[in-house]
Amino acid sequence: MSLSGALGALLLLGPTHGYELGATLEAELGSTWVTRPAQVYLTLGRMRRDGLVTSERIRQETRPDRQRLTLTDAGRAAAERWLSDGPADELVVRLAVARIVMPLRLSALLDATIDERTAALHRLRAARAEDVGGFRQEARDAEIRLVEGQLRWLTSLRPRLDVIVARPRVRKADERAAELA
Repeated sequence: MSLSGALGALLLLGPTHGYELGATLEAELGSTWVTRPAQVYLTLGRMRRDGLVTSERIRQETRPDRQRLTLTDAGRAAAERWLSDGPADELVVRLAVARIVMPLRLSALLDATIDERTAALHRLRAARAEDVGGFRQEARDAEIRLVEGQLRWLTSLRPRLDVIVARPRVRKADERAAELA
């Protein structure tokens, strides 16, 4: 999965720090989000090296300093590209992030994703007819079934989109406790 795509897309909301980015993804996706904080920070370091983000050191009195991350113009373009045209195997994460980052455009993104997956299904079915020998037809059938499943799931979201968009963001318990303090 393109962790940099997801992190960059979340930074479209504005500057923040790595812990907040990782916590947001974990809270939104639960057990479907599998990464360690070290992966988040390594990815953010690569993004900084590649000119996608800049960082500013924020001093804290009672905790270690934090790095406040901001997208560069190149980072913003890459994040927007990932949201709209990211890989099909990342569509769950893309839609989860889009729900937070661009809720008013989620319906259009869902429709575009359905159109793209439908076109992919047609290409796969056409290619299957040409598959001969070995395990090719069975392998293509597996790809076809995956895309069919994605399309069933995507179309099941359409009638519930208003509820999904209106659903509040899940926040970590320590965030809620900090707000109450």
